[in-house]
Amino acid sequence: MNHASPEEIAGISRRQVIATGALVAAGGLAPLPAGAAPAKQPDESSTKHGEGQAPRGEWLAGDTHVHDDHSSDGSLPRQTSGQRLPGNLSVADQIGQAERMGLDFLPLTDHRTYDQHWDPQWRSEKLLLIPGEEVNGSPHAIVLGAVDTVVDGANPPGSAAYRHVQQSIWDAHAQNAVWSTAHPDNGEYTPAAGVNDNASAQAVDVVEIWNPASDPDAQLDYAENRWNRGFRFGAVAASDCHFRELWGTAGPGEATTWVFAAERTQRAVLDALRAARTTVSYKPTGLFVTLEADLDGDGIFELIGGDEAVLRTATLPRRAALRVRVRGGVGTRVLVHAAPGRAVAPLAEFKPTSADATYVVPVGKLAGTHSWWRVEVRAPGDVSGRDADPTLPDQLRAATSPVFVSVGTAATAAPELALPAASTGEDHSERVLGEIGEFTGFADVSVQDGVTHVVAESHQDGSVGVLYRRQNAHGRRETVLQLSDRSHVARAPRVVASGKDVWVVWQDEDGEQPHRPDIVLRHSGNGGHTFAPPVRLSTGSGRAVHPAICVADRRPVVAWADNTAGAFDVLVQVVGVDRHPVNISAPGKATSAGTPDDARSPRYPASLFPTLTVSRDRRLVVAWQDNRYDADPLWTGHTPPAGQAPTGNSDPDNWQILSSARDLGADAWTPPARIAVTTMADRHPSIAADREGTLVAIWETKTLQSSGANLSLRASRSSDGLTWSVPEPVASAPAAMSQRPRLGRDRDGSIRAVWYDSRSADWRWKVFTATAGRTGWSAPVQLSTAGNNTWPAVDQGVVAFTTDRAAERDQRDRTQQVHLVTIPRS
Repeated sequence: MNHASPEEIAGISRRQVIATGALVAAGGLAPLPAGAAPAKQPDESSTKHGEGQAPRGEWLAGDTHVHDDHSSDGSLPRQTSGQRLPGNLSVADQIGQAERMGLDFLPLTDHRTYDQHWDPQWRSEKLLLIPGEEVNGSPHAIVLGAVDTVVDGANPPGSAAYRHVQQSIWDAHAQNAVWSTAHPDNGEYTPAAGVNDNASAQAVDVVEIWNPASDPDAQLDYAENRWNRGFRFGAVAASDCHFRELWGTAGPGEATTWVFAAERTQRAVLDALRAARTTVSYKPTGLFVTLEADLDGDGIFELIGGDEAVLRTATLPRRAALRVRVRGGVGTRVLVHAAPGRAVAPLAEFKPTSADATYVVPVGKLAGTHSWWRVEVRAPGDVSGRDADPTLPDQLRAATSPVFVSVGTAATAAPELALPAASTGEDHSERVLGEIGEFTGFADVSVQDGVTHVVAESHQDGSVGVLYRRQNAHGRRETVLQLSDRSHVARAPRVVASGKDVWVVWQDEDGEQPHRPDIVLRHSGNGGHTFAPPVRLSTGSGRAVHPAICVADRRPVVAWADNTAGAFDVLVQVVGVDRHPVNISAPGKATSAGTPDDARSPRYPASLFPTLTVSRDRRLVVAWQDNRYDADPLWTGHTPPAGQAPTGNSDPDNWQILSSARDLGADAWTPPARIAVTTMADRHPSIAADREGTLVAIWETKTLQSSGANLSLRASRSSDGLTWSVPEPVASAPAAMSQRPRLGRDRDGSIRAVWYDSRSADWRWKVFTATAGRTGWSAPVQLSTAGNNTWPAVDQGVVAFTTDRAAERDQRDRTQQVHLVTIPRS
């Protein structure tokens, strides 16, 4: 095959190449269906030829699967001693090694916990730190970009084995997080038995084709098996590092996942992973391979590995071609595979003789309706994984995600076990925010004098912004406002209205190296038509996250979690009254930096996810989740030394719901008090006051079991915010998962709860509601029907929720929109 001319490869560096996911109609190509992995448009300097485009992006190197001592088996001394020896692998250790390796991004994906993100050491000025978790009991998976742990529930009796996996995927996508199948040869597939039921889970974003802790060739076999059945996902590599003793051979970045990101932001990295724009290599230096495709023969390579094209005909133009570039490939074999993959001879094979080689491979008539091309690089030497066949003469050294191509219509996954048919029916909700192909979610709602105010996160072009929309009493929706202006990392918006005043609060940050978000507030004095400039409320140097807001005496009251002092604490400010935010969770909390000889010895109990309300007698009440009562907060899987009494350690942590109160006009907050003393993991509270002055708190709870246990709801009542009733179950369904409850006051002054729930026959998440009566809670009522419906909020009988029902394709369509539904008066 011919080398590309110097002009074709000029200006391409290791970290920046010309590539595109935009599809053109000329030369036999047709646009993808709406919503199917839309490509970022090029900047004005990009070259355009007809309808083809060549956008620019940046190749960023990272790892997608790394552990530390927040995992129960996170270091060699503990894993080999039954958890009895000190840990030697801290969060800072793994971050430091990733920095030394020259990585650009890193998640810490500890087993079935999110607690590593509340560790004060989760900080870097050189890396983009990505939220991560290794979820599920079996099979293992990696979730990147979620806002908290993705809980692995138990399947109802008689359900297909992969039901809980599928529901976890949908839960992650409701957060625009990335779902990655971890080491599929240990969960979904074995060479001897083939695929198992877990392989039928749909809409996986990426799969580890190279996890050196097992067998990369078996992982590649699994990936090709799924691609040939119409599954469309990208390839990632992961070190799965647990031991500092293996740094240099299997530490962070060994192996490396490269993503083609539109920007150097956390969101852009996640977007690239969801779009499958990846390539993998053994390390972030040296060998590097990319795949591009020009399928209309115009000389512009419109596609890169991970992209997908739909053609009108199986016959490609004469000049249609693939382009393969290999850096550091001398002494290797470069193999270009076409579907069905390694079971047949490669489409092309090359042996680079220069440090930077480019090859053009003509492609003609497709062999089938749905096909793909990919590249892998092999060379003799050390085995590619612990369980790899040592007799193989050529071991895996690098590989690309496929370029996928179909004729007539995009591929549909053909699993061995089909999903239940999706529910249909009218729930009388209406879209209020979000477009096809975009993610809009995490909504909040406030209703005042018949006017509905809605806010939500919008994820576009590698950025996250805050949208606001006003709907008047006659149902007329006004123009959507972008409240976060030029920010790229605006998250977790909340809104509250009182008379003509509307306040919106969210967390925001100027940059992400290090992550240091602030809490900002914007005010409208004319009912939401226009807003004053944002005002920064947080004053510390740490991370200020998860704001909540209410109105007291026509002033906004804002609470948030902040780790400026080391541990995350809850801060509250009555804006216009308090000169500075007040730390209300620190009293009674003991912290310790630990000892240098044990990475698990620090103690930084976390106070998180605050919620607040004001009662009729003008008392402010704040509730939050807190793990100060756990024997070793933020650590799981610890066994006490021989002869020592059990410590009560839990997996997950024994989170409890705490509260504090303050009379308006007073300065002092009461010491934190437990709403309920339980032996459960109690998280994500919401609190509200009814018109009679009764305070109601609700939260999700589960047994101290990290996986295979369902979340359920509990609620309690109080007259003063300090002494609470015995918790009572809400909408109990032991075979279902109920999570993320939110409370609001109905038009008649009673308290209503909304949450999302897995009990529906079609497995999809649905929004449910119940009301608090004098003697208990009403029976649950399902509010939503079609699709997955998540993250609800409610006020005055108006419910906002996130839904994927407008997605036009199960695979690779990130469409999530915000809908409103009004609950009829009873």
